[in-house]
Amino acid sequence: LKPFQEADDAWSAELARVFGRKAGDMRYLPEGEGKEGSELKRLYDLRMAAQALWCQSADRKEGQD
Repeated sequence: LKPFQEADDAWSAELARVFGRKAGDMRYLPEGEGKEGSELKRLYDLRMAAQALWCQSADRKEGQD
């Protein structure tokens, strides 16, 4: 969970920097993913990769029960 939380926090901070008070809404819209080559896009992609790893880890743990 920690890598995902750190990635989500970084992306959230960049959303706030880019969109200000609208950041909370923008995280659920395509614009919140950022434009290709932007810092917002880089952080969004890192967040999605961290989320995928977290989900894979959870799936593996379920299979061990």
